[in-house]
Amino acid sequence: MSETRRRLDRVLSSEFVADIDALDLTELRERRRMADEVENELSFYRRMLHGRIDLLRFELRRRRGEERRSLIEALPHILADAPGGNAESSASHRPRHVVADLPPLPDVGKREVDQVLGTDIFARLDEIDETEIERAIAGLIEVEERISEQRRRVQAVADRLAKAVADRYRHEGESDSVVR
Repeated sequence: MSETRRRLDRVLSSEFVADIDALDLTELRERRRMADEVENELSFYRRMLHGRIDLLRFELRRRRGEERRSLIEALPHILADAPGGNAESSASHRPRHVVADLPPLPDVGKREVDQVLGTDIFARLDEIDETEIERAIAGLIEVEERISEQRRRVQAVADRLAKAVADRYRHEGESDSVVR
């Protein structure tokens, strides 16, 4: 497998799990770890997109008179951990793992987000009309759906690798921790 390929492409390639039974335990764990990290990154990017979508939806509601607060006043509520700003339900929406240093938004998202939003949409929010905001929301939703699909595929790979590690312990009677 080429080291120059994006990690996402590597994890989603058929080669990544094709030789799963022939891999030594160290390599199997490393691949599982990489799949988990990529899944976590995609989860982070989805949450970033959701935040942007929520901000733009709030602005539409504000313009339509459904909200009296300014965007700045509502910001803590809008960007709360849980969907809809309900912090009480945030535990079920956390990523599997936490990675401190995330790479830039993957190609599938960054360029598309920049195209959808432009680099300064939030700075120009007072100058743009509702139609442009609605187009931006629709574009962000499309990007989020593509990232979500990739995330589901990566989760399937990570689950397959985790099962292979667990099976290896069961069949080989290894005493090391499965979580390693």
